[in-house]
Amino acid sequence: MERIFISFFLITAMISCTTQTIGQEAEAEILLELSREWAQSAATDDPEKTLSYWAEDAVLMQPDRPALKGHENIRQMLEETKNIPGFEVSWEPREAFVSQSGDLGYGLTINYFKMLDSLGNTVTVFNKGVEIWKKQEDGSWKKVVDTFNEDPTLTSIK
Repeated sequence: MERIFISFFLITAMISCTTQTIGQEAEAEILLELSREWAQSAATDDPEKTLSYWAEDAVLMQPDRPALKGHENIRQMLEETKNIPGFEVSWEPREAFVSQSGDLGYGLTINYFKMLDSLGNTVTVFNKGVEIWKKQEDGSWKKVVDTFNEDPTLTSIK
């Protein structure tokens, strides 16, 4: 009887782990897709749509700039980028991971920023980044931390 109980316990534990892993993988795929959707929205002139992917208290940490916290500060930055000649941003998520609890995840990305220099030449800067996502009470995912820095080894995000 003891062996049956132990066998049942082990099988149940293995099934539970497999189910959780499948759930984590499915949630990670959701994060990858959300990041891609978000990149598409950032290519438009709709800052509110782009902002909707961030949590209200999100933090954006850009190179050589103070951290921006909250929708108002991030919104202001989005509005300012519309005035930068030739400005363009895009990114591609490479990997995503979700915690066992299913409420926190992160993605590894590569991105680029384009703009015109003082002579009117296009300058492109490639970066590597990390997106941290948190599942909200309504079940949606929102970005809570976004950070990146230059990666001189990159020449494309494809």
